[in-house]
Amino acid sequence: MGAPAILAEDVYREELARIGAEDGRVVCVEALPRGARHPFETAHPDRFFQLGSVESAMVSMVEGLITAGFRVFVCALGAGIGVARLPRLTLAYLRAGASVVVPDTHVDPTELLRTPRVRIAAPCGVREIRAVVRGAARSVRPHHIRIGTGVSADVASDWAGAGDGAGGVPSVVWDAVEDAGHDEDAGVCMVSVGEDGTRLALAARERSTGPAHAHLVYLDDSHLAAAAGELARRHGRFVVLGGHPGPDGVHKRLSRLMLGCDVREVSLSGELAADVDRVLSTVKGLRK
Repeated sequence: MGAPAILAEDVYREELARIGAEDGRVVCVEALPRGARHPFETAHPDRFFQLGSVESAMVSMVEGLITAGFRVFVCALGAGIGVARLPRLTLAYLRAGASVVVPDTHVDPTELLRTPRVRIAAPCGVREIRAVVRGAARSVRPHHIRIGTGVSADVASDWAGAGDGAGGVPSVVWDAVEDAGHDEDAGVCMVSVGEDGTRLALAARERSTGPAHAHLVYLDDSHLAAAAGELARRHGRFVVLGGHPGPDGVHKRLSRLMLGCDVREVSLSGELAADVDRVLSTVKGLRK
């Protein structure tokens, strides 16, 4: 039997408990099944609060904690209630100044983008999850953090400390696999967003090393603008994988930011092999 799979939510919970040991201002609010224990609750019971059913009261409590100087994380991973299902409550916690951790689903980012000061992140892999959570704990800005069900392989291993202070993660994380300059697909770049998009890009790279792979972790407007500038300096043709398909999704926003570039999108069907074929077909269609 192989080693048990690492769950992304466990990485988040364990990292938050570690941060809580270093910073007494960090508070965890989360809904847990009856009888379950959270690593943060075990280590710091005085700063752990069960996410209750009376949501308006919880928002008021969070506002009070933040006013008192605490760094509050509100999490509904796997809970099936509260902020995972109700966008208005997500916005209420963010507007109060809390960081909110939710499942990595295709949520329309329009209202998030209109909410002042919010950083939007969709980390993949153990190092990215840990870095984003640590960045949120240090920041005075509320974070909207989307975490998937599993832990994908880390895209690159050399970005630590190279970012802009948001957890040390740069605006663009470049795939560690070097481009094969002689390949017929060279010059085209896949841009992955979220767990599913990143898994698809990595699978496509196993089939063809020609297209480059740029992975985006922070998706708010300021980070995406910085990413667009870096992407456009290196490539002119892009295939976006993952993210919301609407007008405020990553594909449409990058298209508006990179007017001189050809930016395509491949929607995900959930069938990895078929999606890889569609990605590589789109890449070939972008060749000059």
